[in-house]
Amino acid sequence: HEHEHEHEHEHEHEHEHEHEHGHVHSHGHGHMHHHEFDPAVGKRSIIAIVINLVYVAAEFFLGYRWDSVGLMGDASHNLGDVGSLVISLTAFLLLKRRADKTFTYGFRKATVLAAFVNSTILLAAVGLIIYESIGKFIHGSAASGGAMMVTAGIGILVNGLTTVLLSVGKDEDLNVKGAYLHMLSDTLVSVGVVVSGGLIMLTGRTWLDPVVGLAIAFIILVASWSLFKESLVLSLDGVPHGIDLHHLEEEMLEIENVRDVHHVHVWAMSTSENSLTAHIKVHDLSHFEKTREALKKLLCQHEIDHCTLEFESEGYDCREQC
Repeated sequence: HEHEHEHEHEHEHEHEHEHEHGHVHSHGHGHMHHHEFDPAVGKRSIIAIVINLVYVAAEFFLGYRWDSVGLMGDASHNLGDVGSLVISLTAFLLLKRRADKTFTYGFRKATVLAAFVNSTILLAAVGLIIYESIGKFIHGSAASGGAMMVTAGIGILVNGLTTVLLSVGKDEDLNVKGAYLHMLSDTLVSVGVVVSGGLIMLTGRTWLDPVVGLAIAFIILVASWSLFKESLVLSLDGVPHGIDLHHLEEEMLEIENVRDVHHVHVWAMSTSENSLTAHIKVHDLSHFEKTREALKKLLCQHEIDHCTLEFESEGYDCREQC
């Protein structure tokens, strides 16, 4: 059984079956975006996760100890990005898991579920930060500008180091690139906390702390909302972001020998692999192989790696009863 799956992601697998009612079913993987697990990337991700978890724990504690929602907000943001690092590492590890009789697609979808959970936690953190910031406006804040500057200054070093670690593989994998961009934005947020801490020291206006907290909450909301929306869509097998279904169908109709395209479904198998099924009515069923290859080439251009196409003759009445 293991031998049968040995080259699952390296060779194209096609199966065709002609039915007496005049349609052909074809399954193909196209040109897969195949990734091998890179131990070096895994090690860098683990180091980055450990460093950031230690910093997040310290920042939460010091933010609570020094009554700074700015620090706690920054820690929440950093915690969300630790989640993105975990997702990135998990995505690599799941590539090693083989499909079985229960999970015929393997565990690719787990990356989508992890992204959804991560985005939900981020949105919950936004609500908590806003609640705490409003409380600080009402009851006042005793935040220490010096403490904020020191802690966030350390954050600049931690986030900067993580950004450097992830920059090595950012151009080779979208998950690593996403984590890299998150950590780069974290570095900029920490710079903002340092600035606000300095202003508190100079002016004594501690209300600047909840202002920074609200600003960070807004940044998290903007960054996490798109992640939440897209991960929810993918969890419900919606059309992945970046694929215009109407435009795709029009391009498929432009392929030679294609007369009609219907029952088109596109969904995400993981955060990096998309799949499609469709019924293709052709003018000449005897030339379906050439038509299939042209369609698969087009779909690969739209980042659709897996496709299952059912070809039908002009006279075939598709009622989709089965």
